[in-house]
Amino acid sequence: MNVSIKPYFVQFLLFMAFCSESLAQVRQGIQFINGDFEKIVTFAKVQNKPIFIEIYLKGCPHCEALEPILAEQEVGNFYNQNFICWRVEANSKESQTLQKEKGITYPEFPFFFFFDKTGSLVHLASPAERPTKVEFMSEVILHGKTAINPQLRASNYAHRFQTGERDVMFLVNYGKYCKTMKDTMNLHKINTVFGKLLILPNDIVSPIGFYVIRRLIDDFDNPLAQYFFIHLSQFNGTFEPKEVIEAGETIIFNSLYGTKPNTIQKIIQMREYMKLMGVPAVDADARTLLKELEAYFWAKNTKGAVQRFDSYRLTNTKIGIEDYAYLMRYFNEKATDNSYLSFMAHWADSGLKTITKEQKNSKTEADIYFELAKAYQKMGKQTEAIANAHTAFEIAKAAKIELKPYETLKATLK
Repeated sequence: MNVSIKPYFVQFLLFMAFCSESLAQVRQGIQFINGDFEKIVTFAKVQNKPIFIEIYLKGCPHCEALEPILAEQEVGNFYNQNFICWRVEANSKESQTLQKEKGITYPEFPFFFFFDKTGSLVHLASPAERPTKVEFMSEVILHGKTAINPQLRASNYAHRFQTGERDVMFLVNYGKYCKTMKDTMNLHKINTVFGKLLILPNDIVSPIGFYVIRRLIDDFDNPLAQYFFIHLSQFNGTFEPKEVIEAGETIIFNSLYGTKPNTIQKIIQMREYMKLMGVPAVDADARTLLKELEAYFWAKNTKGAVQRFDSYRLTNTKIGIEDYAYLMRYFNEKATDNSYLSFMAHWADSGLKTITKEQKNSKTEADIYFELAKAYQKMGKQTEAIANAHTAFEIAKAAKIELKPYETLKATLK
C-alpha cells in the first residue's frame, strides 16, 4: 500500500515547533500557551482538543485570588489533559482581536471562555471565589467539566430555556451568556422572567437578586428595576454603596440608549433617581439632556424642548461653545416645527461668550455661525442668513478645515 506520510510529518513538525515557541510557562498547574487566537486554534486542531481561555484584568483582586488556584496540580492535571489553554489580559491587543472577531464582550472578571477545536464558542463561565482552596479548585474544575458536556454547556442554554427551564441559577448563567454575546433580545426575555420569579423583598434584596439587578437587568420598566429605585436606601444598607450606584446607572444608561423609546416623564424620573443615588444634579442633567430633547421632538413638542434646553444652560456653568454648536445643529435637524428659531440668535450669542482663546477661528466657532445662518434661512431672513454664512466660511477658511459644507450653504443663499 502506497500511503504518503508527508501530511502527517508536516503536522508533527508544526506541533513540535509550536510547542517549542509557545509554552509560556510550564508549571505545576495549568500550562498556558503564548500566541494569538489563530495560533491557539491551529494548535487545538493538531491536538484534537477544545480550547480554554482565561480572561483576566490587571489589578483585579478577584483575578489575583484565582491565580494560585490555576497553579494547583489537580486543576492543571484536568485542564492540561482536556484543553489547549490560553491566558489573555483584558486590555491586550490579543483580547481586543478576540472580542472583535467573535463579537463578544466581557461581563466581569475573571472570565472563562471555552471554544471547540475549530474556534467556535461552546461555553463560558465566571468562577466565583470560595471559602476554601479545595472548594475553589472544585469550582474551577466544574466549569471545565460542564464545558465538555453538550447537554449542560452554554451552547444548549437557548434550547433549555425554550423547553421551560426556569431555575434561577440557570437563568443567571443564560443571562450572562446573552450579555456576553450581545444578544439583547433574549436577555430581555430572561429579565422578564426574573421580574416574575423574584417578587418577594427578601429574594430581590438577596445577593442573587442584587446580582441580577446589577449585572443583567437592562430595562427601567422591569419590576426588579422599579423595586430597586424605590428602595434605594434598603440596598445601600445591604450592599456597597458604590455597587448600588453602579447598578442604578447601568440600568438607566441601558434604558436611555436602548431601542425602546422613552416618554419625557420617564426620562425625568430617571434623572431624579440619579440624584437620589448621589449623582450631582448638574451631571444628572447633562446625562439625560439629549434623550429628553429627543423625547420632546418625538412628542412633537418643540416648545418643551426649548424650555428644557434653556433651563439646562442657565443652571449649568460648564456648558461651552462646543455644547451650543452641537445643540443648535440638533435643533436645526430634529425640531418638528419652527418655534425654536427665534431663540437661535440668543443661543449663538451665549455660546460665543464662552469661547476661549484656543477656540477662536476654529471649526466650532464656524459652526455656530453656520447653524445660525441656517436658522435665519428658515425664517426667511435672507440678509442675516447671508451675513452669517459668510462669517462661517471665513472662519472655516482660517481654521483650514473642509470648506465644502460652508460653500454649499453660501451657494443656496445667493
